[in-house]
Amino acid sequence: MAILQCMRRALWLGVLAALLLCLSSVAAEEADDCPEVDGTSTEDRSGCFDGDGDGFSDPDENWTVADGADAFSTDPLAWSDADGDGYADQSGASKSDDCPFTPGTSRVVLFGCSDIDRDFVPDIYDDDADGDGIRNEMERAASSGTILYDPYNPNSTPKDTDQDTIPDVIDDDADGDGWPNDIENDRNSDPMDPEVTPFNLYLGTGTGVFYLGGFSFTNEYEPRALELSVSVVIEIVTEELVIPFLLIPIYILIGVFRRRTFRNFDARIHECKDLDALSELEAQINDLIRNRAIRVHHGLVLRNAIELEEDRLRKALNSDEEA
Repeated sequence: MAILQCMRRALWLGVLAALLLCLSSVAAEEADDCPEVDGTSTEDRSGCFDGDGDGFSDPDENWTVADGADAFSTDPLAWSDADGDGYADQSGASKSDDCPFTPGTSRVVLFGCSDIDRDFVPDIYDDDADGDGIRNEMERAASSGTILYDPYNPNSTPKDTDQDTIPDVIDDDADGDGWPNDIENDRNSDPMDPEVTPFNLYLGTGTGVFYLGGFSFTNEYEPRALELSVSVVIEIVTEELVIPFLLIPIYILIGVFRRRTFRNFDARIHECKDLDALSELEAQINDLIRNRAIRVHHGLVLRNAIELEEDRLRKALNSDEEA
């Protein structure tokens, strides 16, 4: 009886083992995403081809990188590229992304970071990030309270007439003709036109040179040389001599006033009939000389006239007393 029970148990155990083996075989077949391929992938799919052995299956026509396939099928240390710039999210790979959440093409110093002008230098290390030919700090320097230039936007570029990478607003020689803007403005030359300089501003031809010493001359601007030109002569006449020219009418008016004052006092001296009146006129004349209301030599002439009149009046008084 005991033997029979043992046989039954063994039979049941055998049936149960066979059933479990069958179920596990079916489950294994159902878990294999690539049953027709002898593959080893385990992460994105099970049982599919994994060329680099990192657990992620190689992409195929039915399973792409967007679905989760290995973005770097030949590198066992890399398998994903979240920003799609061709650099791996995983560190230590042959093409690891230094900016895994920002797509970029940089490959100098940093890989896969933003590179607006596509010169392979990352924007944070690029002197001209937007590639517009003007350095970042120059764009910032050219900005003002009303105009702001963006060094990371190639469509936001300050004007640079002579294309020397210095914006016109901070360029001492905006048109690149060798003449400083200040001097061109001072001489009525156009500081934004390289074809116009103070030397060709008059008569339609060159009208000046710089003397360098000896027998050396040049048409190029040279601040340490002696300038010989029509332009500099006109500047001297119109600017440095303008004040003296404006003072000429004033000098004339002062001269006319002084001469009239002289003639007026000369006439009053000869009209005087007593010595007290002459003394009073003499005091007034001294004040005029002191205040420069009349010229000194006019004052001397008037004093001589007073002395002569005093002598005449004294003689007249003496004659009356004798009579």
